[in-house]
Amino acid sequence: METKTTTNPAPLLADADTDTVYFSNYLPKECPNLYKNLKQILKDNGVECRLLKYTKDYWCRDYMPIQTEDNRFVAYKYLPNYLNDADNRKFITNVKKVGNVDFLKWGDNVVDLDLIIDGGNVVKCGNKIVMTEKVFVENCNVSHDKVIQMLTDAFQCEIVFIPWDREEIYGHSDGVIHYLGGNRVLMTNYEQFDADMAKKFRQVLDEHFDVVRLKYDVEHLDKNSWAYINYLQIGKHVLVPQLGIHEDQQALQQIQNYLPECNVIGVPDAMEAVEKGGALNCISWNIKAPDANQKFIEDYHKQAKRVVREQQKQPFSIEEARRQTEIINGYYDGGK
Repeated sequence: METKTTTNPAPLLADADTDTVYFSNYLPKECPNLYKNLKQILKDNGVECRLLKYTKDYWCRDYMPIQTEDNRFVAYKYLPNYLNDADNRKFITNVKKVGNVDFLKWGDNVVDLDLIIDGGNVVKCGNKIVMTEKVFVENCNVSHDKVIQMLTDAFQCEIVFIPWDREEIYGHSDGVIHYLGGNRVLMTNYEQFDADMAKKFRQVLDEHFDVVRLKYDVEHLDKNSWAYINYLQIGKHVLVPQLGIHEDQQALQQIQNYLPECNVIGVPDAMEAVEKGGALNCISWNIKAPDANQKFIEDYHKQAKRVVREQQKQPFSIEEARRQTEIINGYYDGGK
């Protein structure tokens, strides 16, 4: 599959640049022990953790907009074929109705991409994005060339397409690779499950990246050992699923070796998510939060405009003018 390039694309905002992580409001109920562990680990390491409101399921990676720059997000149509039936449509989140994300402003810092995509099928790797070819199946009413052009225009980078393993219905690239920084990507232990499929992945990835892979020296390989690739990285903190199996420590050690500058932490009870089909990256939405001072500035201007409007309607007394000035200065100083 050919890729579409842009002129000298800048690196996309990476996991290593993020500082805040969100989870669905459903996660504490559906994965209570895992959520409790995540919340404590994040708190202990000074990472901001928040809950999204008004979501329909806990796989928030798949429907939340993708951050490409400090103040630029790409939204898309979340209508995956595995949910597009009468029984499952109730689990499709309308991202425009999600709460606790007031900084997302459609038509301003959010770009609308008119394609069906899962966020789990978008792995940012420097100045490229890796997706499986399932995106073409989900958008079969659009030509291949048009899909590529729309993706390239929205993300402003080169798109690398890897094959879709039809044994995996979701078709998510974040179950295959994770970006390590520079030109390196880490690939899960596909070779220990399906050597032919692993070879097909490598044929594409090797043309673009330096690929290293996870592998486990155990007597009986656990079917869930794929899940370690779906770790969550916020800045220098790397949270790795712990499944209560022999591969746990080997995964931690390998990922620490590949990311020596990072704080690699095992997260117990991750099987609560893995047994449902995903892991830590799937249940999270990590971003670089917009500058908090910007909100104070915006509030200041809103208050100033309000005062001007009210003053035009009816002149203030000296006492009221002083009170309104104190309100405005309170916002300006970050006091509200």
